[in-house]
Amino acid sequence: IYIALLKFDFFLFLGFTIQFVVVVVDHHNIEFYLTIAAIPVTIIILIMAGVFTRRENTPGMLVIITLYFAGLAYFLFKLVRMWQPGLRQYLYNPVRRPLTTFAVITVILIVLTIINACMCTANFGRGLKPHITGRKLESEEEKFANHNMTEMPNYNYGYGPGPGGAMGSRMTID
Repeated sequence: IYIALLKFDFFLFLGFTIQFVVVVVDHHNIEFYLTIAAIPVTIIILIMAGVFTRRENTPGMLVIITLYFAGLAYFLFKLVRMWQPGLRQYLYNPVRRPLTTFAVITVILIVLTIINACMCTANFGRGLKPHITGRKLESEEEKFANHNMTEMPNYNYGYGPGPGGAMGSRMTID
């Protein structure tokens, strides 16, 4: 679920940011350049979130969760900024509604991602398969007993032609 949320985050973060940069053009404002800088930073954060989750890296996930909160603050700032009356209001008029829709969906998704990231981090070290199936982890003896019951016998030694084995009863076509 978390990896799927990251993919949706990727689409919505970048979709909002690119729309914002392309449509709301004000090259004389530092906010424009900060928004452009947010694109590669967002990509790196999302990639590292996936890596830290797969490797069960708790310190890395704590940094990622903190960055999610920063992203949440960023989108809330952009949302307030779009609806703030003032001198810059004319820049947002053509795209206020679609960007608001994108921003609200993104904020909801960030909150869900933060919740899911906290759940994943809390489950590090517990194993995914036993957690999903509701089974307890097996002891070493149970693993050995179950492993021997499900494995096919090794016919490399003592059977068939080759080192250590006699000719078996195989039919061949000459």
